[in-house]
Amino acid sequence: MARKNRDEPWVTEEAERAAPAEPCWLCGRPLGKTVDRFHPIPKSRGGRDTVAVHPICRETIDANFTASELVRHAQGGIPLTDNETVARFVKWVAGKPADFHSATKAGR
Repeated sequence: MARKNRDEPWVTEEAERAAPAEPCWLCGRPLGKTVDRFHPIPKSRGGRDTVAVHPICRETIDANFTASELVRHAQGGIPLTDNETVARFVKWVAGKPADFHSATKAGR
């Protein structure tokens, strides 16, 4: 009986090509190779669901919002892009490649 070699690179390459690129929860750009899982409602406040974001988007959220502010945004249905700093960031990062990363300035 022949064994299946599941470690062949063509298996993973085909799966990557077949799967459509998931968009980032914050900026809407397709995700690259590095993906962070983010809790829109922090775990410390009872949040369980996660969303996929770019590492640079995650850093921007962490730099501009506290856990209490994230809960208020989630419960009120207010998008994070209503924050002027985050809106400028999303506009700036819109033309960047999926795996783009840069240092994030502290916002709070």
